[in-house]
Amino acid sequence: MLRLLVITLAFSLVIAAGCGSDEDSDPTATAGVTSQPTVAETAPPGETPPQAQVPNVAPSADITLPDGFAAYPIATGFLRATSVAPAPDGSILVSERQGSVFRLVDAGGDGVFEQTEEFASGFGAITGLLIEADSTVYVSSTGKITRLFDTDEHDDIITGLPNNRHQNNGMAIGPDGKLYITNGSTCDDCLEPNERSATILQSNLDGSELRVYARGLRNPYDITFDSQGRLWSTDNGSDAPCATIDELNLIVDGGDYGWPYGNEGCDPQTDGTPPVVSLGLHTASTGITYYDGSAFPAQYRGSLFATVWGSLGAFGAPDPYDRLLLRVSAENDTGIVEEFGSGFEHPIDVFADADGSLLVLDYGSDDPDERNGTLYRVIYTEP
Repeated sequence: MLRLLVITLAFSLVIAAGCGSDEDSDPTATAGVTSQPTVAETAPPGETPPQAQVPNVAPSADITLPDGFAAYPIATGFLRATSVAPAPDGSILVSERQGSVFRLVDAGGDGVFEQTEEFASGFGAITGLLIEADSTVYVSSTGKITRLFDTDEHDDIITGLPNNRHQNNGMAIGPDGKLYITNGSTCDDCLEPNERSATILQSNLDGSELRVYARGLRNPYDITFDSQGRLWSTDNGSDAPCATIDELNLIVDGGDYGWPYGNEGCDPQTDGTPPVVSLGLHTASTGITYYDGSAFPAQYRGSLFATVWGSLGAFGAPDPYDRLLLRVSAENDTGIVEEFGSGFEHPIDVFADADGSLLVLDYGSDDPDERNGTLYRVIYTEP
């Protein structure tokens, strides 16, 4: 049974440090990341879109971004942070891998979320958060999806999802009003006995009519819809000996993206629908969001932003991306990837907020004495 309570923690700025090196510390092996609840919000025609408030805190000197951008640490002190989701009331939910969800409150109205309240706990490894416009919260944890109507009413709407090496990860609500769920494979490279493994699933918002929407995805980590209603997914490639790239895929109903790739070639380009772009080898691609805001320069509108958590040494050095925030300009079958932000410990999630800023969540260190998971708000400050 879930344990639900509220506590207040002090806000303190912590400098990122250290990282794990074994498989258990890799969130792509056992935990996932948040999602984009709906198609990105934009202001109605004729209305001025909301502008991001510059937080009352110094921008991070460790994070490198293009000229004119700054990353402000607006909340910190998390242990193995995994997912971020802004709420309609202005608060923000952040999950920790070990099974807790925290509500962040900007009590002073200065853009810094110094008040942290435990919103819900008692889950397995939390792999994604999603908030509906009516404030209903969805939590993706090991093998199940839970819907929270408030802090004392919840419902496990989907249970029994296959999990082992990976599990159900990010979620999204599509323009069709359906719930979409990523579900990773139970192994590195095998034939799955359960058809729901290595897939993207679709259901009604109450969990009914669950079905396989797309398959052949080793560990689809996060998903987002763009302004045209197209569904995009990050996907973690196989480890050695197959060692395939991480992928950005354009997901279609009934699509097969080729995993497992087979003994000959281990090539995602020839098995199933090929990826739109490579996100590198051993990079652990995680969060993804679609940017349709107007607070960034015009060339960024229509871009996808993705986080790469970074490699574990046991599986080989990352090539070419490591612990970065990436920008992807993608069309139907082609795209360009460029580095947008560096200097993170382990960036794991990204969300295009309604004010035109980006929320970037850093997983931080696995060391429980560190508790340096940090939420940044990326703002364009210089025209």
